[in-house]
Amino acid sequence: MKLTISILEDQPTEAEYLKTLLHKWSSQENCELEIAEYCSGEEFFTQNNTDTYKRFSVFFLDIQMKELSGLDVAKRLRKEGYTGPIIFLTAFREYVFHGYEVHALNYLLKPVKEEPLFLCLNEIANDISNSSYLYRNKQDIISIPYKDIITFSSSLHYIDILTVSEHYCQYATLNNIIEYLPQEFIRIHKSCIVNMAHIYKVTGSTIVLSNRMTTQIGRSYMKSVIAAFTAYSMRFDKA
Repeated sequence: MKLTISILEDQPTEAEYLKTLLHKWSSQENCELEIAEYCSGEEFFTQNNTDTYKRFSVFFLDIQMKELSGLDVAKRLRKEGYTGPIIFLTAFREYVFHGYEVHALNYLLKPVKEEPLFLCLNEIANDISNSSYLYRNKQDIISIPYKDIITFSSSLHYIDILTVSEHYCQYATLNNIIEYLPQEFIRIHKSCIVNMAHIYKVTGSTIVLSNRMTTQIGRSYMKSVIAAFTAYSMRFDKA
């Protein structure tokens, strides 16, 4: 397996240290890396275009760069069609809440620690290896990558499965399905399960999803959903 990584970091020592850890992880996991390094958002966008963004498996973005901040870069990447993981590098934990609007995978606090970084990379590698949900109907069995599933929602005795590109309908119940889903899936009300990796923003009781659809958090689920999503956003860095 190969990961193509883009690092935008304006502090050379920070960038070098991150690359050292990345190469250590790749050696342990027998994963090939291709790393492109940029000292600013301006440099990145000068050297790349919308056709080349998609080749990157993951972006590591320093939030506090001089002109274009990491948040500015992430917003432009999302606007121009990049859907892969974005990881912010920051010295300030409070920046986590700004990531909702750009669908950030995670925040790593500086100086980056080996354990949270490796956990983050393992999750990305696992997603790329296509861990999947098996959808069954009378004619077919289809393997759907979990990373592509946005929501499961119930209607009478059927479940609608919404993905980034398709829609499926299955005879099942949410109670049965949620027992077998990965931890990034959370029930937000009695008739809907959401993949937290596809949450762009939470405003009050409204969730904005990666496809720009909105859904509501049930009143009795509110506290658990907010707690779970906050923990998910910071799951690799507990310091």
